Amino acid sequence: MKINSFCDKQHKEFIMKKVILFYLSIIILVSSSFCKGADWNQYRGSNRDGKSAESGLLQKWPDDGPVLLWSVEGLGRGHSSVSIKDGIIYTTGMIDKTGHLFAINMKGKLIWAKKYGPEWTGSYPGTRTTPTINGDKIYIISSQGRIAGFNRKSGELLWQVDTLEKFQGKNIKWGISESVLIDGDKVFCTPGGKDAAIVALNKHTGETIWTSKGLSNLSAYCSAIIMKRGDKHLLLTMV
Repeated sequence: MKINSFCDKQHKEFIMKKVILFYLSIIILVSSSFCKGADWNQYRGSNRDGKSAESGLLQKWPDDGPVLLWSVEGLGRGHSSVSIKDGIIYTTGMIDKTGHLFAINMKGKLIWAKKYGPEWTGSYPGTRTTPTINGDKIYIISSQGRIAGFNRKSGELLWQVDTLEKFQGKNIKWGISESVLIDGDKVFCTPGGKDAAIVALNKHTGETIWTSKGLSNLSAYCSAIIMKRGDKHLLLTMV
C-alpha cells in the first residue's frame, strides 16, 4: 500500500507538470497568431466557450508531433490553464503551500511572479484558478476563497478579499475551483456563504456591491458565464 501511494503521488505530480508544459507548448506554437490577433483573456477564452476566432491554424499535428520551442520550470503545482494579453502569458502555481501568479513572455522568460496567499494542500494539491484579464488589471481567486486584483503589467497587488471569512463561506472537498468573471465594473465569484452563494464585488476596490440574498448554497466546481438576452445580462453558474 505504501508503494502504491507513493507511485500515485509521483504519477499525479508528473501529470500536473505535463499538463502545464502541454498548455505552454500549445500557446507557443500559435503565439504568432495570438500576437497578431485576439487575446485569450480568461478561462476558455473571451466568451468562455472554448472557441478561438483565429484562422490559418494547423488542421492536424505533424506525424512526429509539434515542435517544442521552449518550456518553463519552477511554476509550482496546479491545475490552472493560461491567459494571454499583449503577448504575455499568465498562469498560477503553488510553491511551498503559497499561490503565485506568473507573467511570462512569448520567449519563455519570466517577467514577474507574485504571491497571493495559501493554496490547496489536500487531495489534488495546487492552484485551480485561471487568471482573468480586464484592461490593465488581472484577477484570481484561490482554492481557499481569497480573491485578488493585480496590476497586469507590474504585478502590484491592488486589493484582496478573503471571501470565505467575509461572507461566512465554507470550502468544498477539493477547494474553490473557479476563475472569476467580470462584467462591467463587477467581478463575480461564488464563496458559498450565508445569503452569499454568489457575490458581486467592485473590480477596482474589492468592495461588496451585492450578495445573493436567500441563496446560501456551497460553491461548485465551475466558473460563471454571462449570457446576453436583449438588453439583459444573465449570470449563469452552479451552486
